[in-house]
Amino acid sequence: MSKALKKLIVEELVTEYKDKKNLVLVNFKGIDAQQTNVLKRDLSEKDINARVVKNSLAAIAFKEVGIPELGQALAAPTVVATHDDDPVELAKTLKKCSKEIEGFDLVGGWVDGELMSVEDLGVLASIPPREVVLTQIVFAFKAPAVQLANVFNATANNLCQVLHAIKEKKSEV
Repeated sequence: MSKALKKLIVEELVTEYKDKKNLVLVNFKGIDAQQTNVLKRDLSEKDINARVVKNSLAAIAFKEVGIPELGQALAAPTVVATHDDDPVELAKTLKKCSKEIEGFDLVGGWVDGELMSVEDLGVLASIPPREVVLTQIVFAFKAPAVQLANVFNATANNLCQVLHAIKEKKSEV
């Protein structure tokens, strides 16, 4: 590969990675064509962009972008996966794929300005989906109001029961 072509590839990688908040590195080795097609389909369904990179060129690009630590993690044939919006979805999908495909192993990543280890990505992948978290937050805010309403309702019920008992007692006399 000529120096000019390498320079163009590095410039393209820098342009692609400089605005990305979520990058995950994945080693792949010995993956057959069928697994590759399944992987591409799964990733594209989740709007995840995955690109096989030459490690030396990716390391230069990461250094120019300002995250040289990612370049140091490159060892085997590598895929750089990116997702613009949801780092949890990115980590979940890649972790699921790594369990299903032998030789497809998470290496690390860069998520929202933080360097992530394999363990960190595992923790990120274990977070419930966004909708579930939002629902939990709504219920957490709603719980005190529901409890207060139940207290007022119980007080009103007790008052009604007392008044009904008094009415019954007077009607007996």
